[in-house]
Amino acid sequence: MPHFYLHLINGSGITRDQEGIELPDVDAARVEALAAIRSILKEELNNGQLDLGGRVAIEDGQGNFLCDVMFAEAVDISSNGVG
Repeated sequence: MPHFYLHLINGSGITRDQEGIELPDVDAARVEALAAIRSILKEELNNGQLDLGGRVAIEDGQGNFLCDVMFAEAVDISSNGVG
């Protein structure tokens, strides 16, 4: 199974994934990145903050950049005008 690294890049800097994770393909790595982003955003919201400017850079096991998953992709923000 392929190995992927999910590096966090946000206002705090770069946090490199030193261990990586084995996943079937890059689509599964994107799903994993989205889950990680949502967890980070949940913590931020608990502290009254929300920064959608970050991203997760996905690399393969050889260190080749594959894609970025933007924080903004992880949520759908809407205002329905109710209330």
